[in-house]
Amino acid sequence: MQRGIASATVSGIKKLIAALKDFGGNDEQILNRLEKDYGDQFSIDELKDFMKQA
Repeated sequence: MQRGIASATVSGIKKLIAALKDFGGNDEQILNRLEKDYGDQFSIDELKDFMKQA
């Protein structure tokens, strides 16, 4: 069950990244937002990897 929740969270993060890019957010702005929302669950390096994958 934990794995399913983590997978859904990662999927949601990637969708958020894509939406922020669509609305003109640059990488720095997007990373700052991800840090605020998900920094307690994922490392900065993991968040950067999600940005590359999105």
